[in-house]
Amino acid sequence: MLTTSEAYENLLRIAVPRLGYEAAGKRGLEQWQRRLYREVAGLLKVPAATAGTGEANLLGSEDLGDYTRGRLDIQAPDGAAIPAFLLTPKRAGGPVPAVIALHGHGPGKVVPAGVITGDEVRRLIEEGERDYALQAVRQGYVALAPDLRGFGEMMLETDLEAKRGNSCTTLACRLAQLGQTLLGMRVADIGACMDYLRSRQEVDKARIWCIGQSGGGTATLFATAMDERIAGAIMSCSFCTFAASIMSIHHCPCNYVPGLQLAAEMPDVAGLICPRPLLVIAGKDDGIFPLEGVYQAYSRLERIYADAGAAKDLELYVGEGGHRFYAERAWPFVREHL
Repeated sequence: MLTTSEAYENLLRIAVPRLGYEAAGKRGLEQWQRRLYREVAGLLKVPAATAGTGEANLLGSEDLGDYTRGRLDIQAPDGAAIPAFLLTPKRAGGPVPAVIALHGHGPGKVVPAGVITGDEVRRLIEEGERDYALQAVRQGYVALAPDLRGFGEMMLETDLEAKRGNSCTTLACRLAQLGQTLLGMRVADIGACMDYLRSRQEVDKARIWCIGQSGGGTATLFATAMDERIAGAIMSCSFCTFAASIMSIHHCPCNYVPGLQLAAEMPDVAGLICPRPLLVIAGKDDGIFPLEGVYQAYSRLERIYADAGAAKDLELYVGEGGHRFYAERAWPFVREHL
């Protein structure tokens, strides 16, 4: 008889993604993308947009010298309020590119926006350069930093009262019971953020990027794959094979989509972003997205971009450290592709 671990490994071994990419030339690639898009969208259960999605209430604004920081609520497809910070450079000089900055596990939107609310936020920024919304506005871009569902002000009240760090487990399990996915909810919320940014006169609608680290990188991956309006993406310390990361190392339940492993691997999902620019950032010593798995996934993704004639729009940067954001290559990459 097998141990539980051995039985699980057997399941994983025979779970060959039925829509894994096989070199088929540019025309075949486009057909594959359409088929995989429908499959992933169906598995994510992304809620449909409704009237009012993307509308926002501005709750206040601060003058912070070279930029302003607004606090607003954006309406999600299911009517929920998405709390967010909007960082706007003072000397925009016409429509400028914009960035949706998605935080990882932790206190939420305050981290990418650089709002120091305590020692934890300060540490995340000082040790891991995670204030990338603040970095973006100082590059001259508009930056929107929303709370992802289950974090910050988007936690369930019961989890807030119990002083849990987030509502990922509670929401992921309850939504599964209701036939929904937490990741799909987040993708829909990011779509509402896109709607809002596209309504702003100071934003260049054709140049809105999505950037995230860790769980924010995962949200960036799926949102960019599902929403062609997102012009480019950077995902830091979140890209790997599913097999080498969330399927073999302990991860938060918010990373999982029922049935996805049977349909596609992570580089296949990332292939839906092609031919748009994509920078994959990894940490050499990242213990939950191992570098060997990163290289395996990136090699497969390279084939997709090559078949599309877009090899120059894909790049891998490996930072000398662990699980964090690496700003050194991020902003030069954005500038080169705008």
